[in-house]
Amino acid sequence: MTPMPSLRTTVAARRHGAIAVRVLTAVGGGYACSAAAVAVLAALLALAGIPRGQAAVAAALGGFPLYLGVLLWSFTAPRLARVGIVLGTTTAVCALLAAWLAVPQVGGS
Repeated sequence: MTPMPSLRTTVAARRHGAIAVRVLTAVGGGYACSAAAVAVLAALLALAGIPRGQAAVAAALGGFPLYLGVLLWSFTAPRLARVGIVLGTTTAVCALLAAWLAVPQVGGS
C-alpha cells in the first residue's frame, strides 16, 4: 500500500504547477502578443511609405523590448487570469488589425 502524500507535498506540487502554467502563459502568450504587435507596426510603417523590408526590420527590432516588457509584466502581475485575458485580447485585436492593414504587394518580380 502506498502512503498518502503529505499536505506539504500537495502544496508544493500545486505551487510548481502554478509556476509552470505562468511560465507557459508568459512565454507563449507573450510571444504571440509581441508577434501580432510587430505585424501591426510593420503594416503601419509600410502604409506610412517606408519600404516593406525596412518596415519589417524596424518593427522586428521594436518587438524585442516589447516581448521583454510583456514577460516582465506577466511574471509580476498578481493574477494569472488577468495575464491570460490581457494577452489573449491584445493578441486577437492586433492580429485582426494586422490582417486588416495588410498591404498587398504592388508590382511583380
